[in-house]
Amino acid sequence: MSTPSSQSQGSSQSQTGPSRPRGFAPRFRGPYSDQHLRVSDAERQAVADRLGEHFAEGRLDQAEFDERAERAMSAKTRADLSGLFDDLPEMSTGPQPGAPAVPVSPRGHRHPVLALVLLVIVTLAAAHAVVAATVPWLWLGFLAAIVFIATRGTARSRASQDR
Repeated sequence: MSTPSSQSQGSSQSQTGPSRPRGFAPRFRGPYSDQHLRVSDAERQAVADRLGEHFAEGRLDQAEFDERAERAMSAKTRADLSGLFDDLPEMSTGPQPGAPAVPVSPRGHRHPVLALVLLVIVTLAAAHAVVAATVPWLWLGFLAAIVFIATRGTARSRASQDR
């Protein structure tokens, strides 16, 4: 036996159900429409960034990108952002299938100049560490040599006076 309240709940769930609008998707989706809520600067920037990704992929030409980016940056509510991605596919965040995991140069190997620069930097860092560890001991050695020479000269003069 169904009550009128359970029937109304079922119909409201089918209206707001799992269908996700393409493009801008707010983080919180409740039983009430959130299209009247105002958008933040961060949300506007996120939409503009996604439009830029589509532009970089060649799905939008310059005029379309400029028009949609202007709409996104001047949006006041979430309803103003609707429709910006209706004719665009979902962007995947992972690597594309068939794409190389590590970019390589056209000749098929990595850049030897970058490896050489890295080797020089590591060598300089190691040399700096060695110098930083040994210089204080060198000063101590110089000081000990000076004290030794100074005391040896006075020891000879005393020995010659004693004879």
